Amino acid sequence: MATFVIFLLVFPTAWILYNCHCLYQNYLKISRLAIPHVFSPVNLDNPLWIAFQLACGSAIDYFPFAAFSFTRHCRLGWEVHDRYRTHARLGDAFIVVTPGKNWLFIADDEAVTDVFARNRDFKTPTWQLEVLGVFGPNIATSEGQDWQRQRKLTATPFNEQKSPLVWEESLRQASDMLKSWRSAGSDGFTTTADDTRTLALHVLAYVAFQKSYPFQSVSKAGVQDVDSMTYRDSLAIILSNAFTVMVLPLSVFSFPFGKKWNQIGWAIHYFRSYMMKQLKDEQYLVRTGKSGTGTLVSNLVRASVDATNENGAMKPLTEDEILGNIFVFNFAGHDTTALSLASCMLLLVANPDVQDWVHEELEYYLEDSKSSDYNDVFPKLKRTLAVLLETLRLYNPLIGTPKWTGEQPTYLDINGKTFLVPADTLVCPALQTLHTDPRRWGKDSLTWRPQRWISHSNSTARPQLESEELFKPSKGTYFPWAEGARNCPGRKFAQVEFVATLVALLRDHIAEPVPKSGESLDEARQRTLKVVQNSSMELLLQMRNPSSVHVRWKERKASI
Repeated sequence: MATFVIFLLVFPTAWILYNCHCLYQNYLKISRLAIPHVFSPVNLDNPLWIAFQLACGSAIDYFPFAAFSFTRHCRLGWEVHDRYRTHARLGDAFIVVTPGKNWLFIADDEAVTDVFARNRDFKTPTWQLEVLGVFGPNIATSEGQDWQRQRKLTATPFNEQKSPLVWEESLRQASDMLKSWRSAGSDGFTTTADDTRTLALHVLAYVAFQKSYPFQSVSKAGVQDVDSMTYRDSLAIILSNAFTVMVLPLSVFSFPFGKKWNQIGWAIHYFRSYMMKQLKDEQYLVRTGKSGTGTLVSNLVRASVDATNENGAMKPLTEDEILGNIFVFNFAGHDTTALSLASCMLLLVANPDVQDWVHEELEYYLEDSKSSDYNDVFPKLKRTLAVLLETLRLYNPLIGTPKWTGEQPTYLDINGKTFLVPADTLVCPALQTLHTDPRRWGKDSLTWRPQRWISHSNSTARPQLESEELFKPSKGTYFPWAEGARNCPGRKFAQVEFVATLVALLRDHIAEPVPKSGESLDEARQRTLKVVQNSSMELLLQMRNPSSVHVRWKERKASI
């Protein structure tokens, strides 16, 4: 007993002293740099600290992070809560000194552009992305020449030829989703976030695997065993439990810990088996000289074969790499789009003037058109695309894209001064600051206002809508899909899906919140806006309680 008591006293003391020693050693590394610094008691990407905050849920809000400089920057997703304020106080660069590593945050656009361009000097910290390798090595977890090989071999699924498919399926799914929402009547519905997940899942399934599903919320209750599982069920269950699947060994899901646990295990087994069957079938078609199926698996297999035939030195994708990349594309292509759509839906509900503004564009370009051809319509819908750009400016699911100096120090110019950034330093382009800095976005930089993205050409020969142009931010000031060689390959996919969804929803309809008892419509809209603003970082940035808002969609009255 005495030994146990001594252990309880000695171990925490030793741990605190060790962390203080590491914190001091990291401070010494940057002490000669003329860059402001703050301290954090824990490393910002400490997995135990992250897991603890996630386990606390909304209760973590009661911890006084902002009350002390020592704790302000150790909160998960602190950048979202801070926005540009720390940079306004300390300047365009500051360092967070932690017991693990030093984190250099930069909000100088030229320095940010430089960091994204210099892949060899500023590498991707792949250890932060290791959880994405749950099904195998992939483009997110690789670096250097291995990343270049995988990027080349995985580029085919995201070429422009896929855009018409994304457009048509997004229109169909969104139209069916609207019918489902309209059927809720005047009482409205609370499933906005769940339904945008379903829409994103179905669009991805159609484009990547030629699986077409009618719109309906994915029900997990019907999954009683692995034999009753479908591809859609397996992917929906895996993605809705992504954090659990990523951090725990897959073998633990074979243990009988309850029905939900069993469903995750069934989903993992089915997903892997389904993908391996597709892989084997495609490899057989290649060997027999037959044409491919056109699925994501087909694209990856045939890209590997073609590249190997052209250049015998290039190693084809392994089976594990194909499976790993399929999972990453599903996770990245589904969750980021679904969360952005969900936030956008409630932002539109809170801002009827934006709905009218977008509708004006749709009415102009689609007035007499029963069909909405992608090549004819998409390039014209600048206001509709501006809604996405503004949503990602303030509520990007991925709040940052950190880089790492590696084992060697490297020079970096910040605001005209050259600094030698020490080895083993994380360098973070400050997305949240650059996306909200009043110097770049105006005094209303924290206000969701898609109209800021539209400017007018000097031409007076064209009607007003046709003379509108999208505002192009200065390089290094807006990068929701990252920049440089490692930018997001699914950028166009997301833009097309998002715009098509808004076309289907806002062309003839308008959305509003259902007021609570004694609440006016304007008060309900303000409450809806606060729900979006109350977003927090989990695996990605997302609203905490979107189901608290009842929404109803109504048909627009015909213009007179």
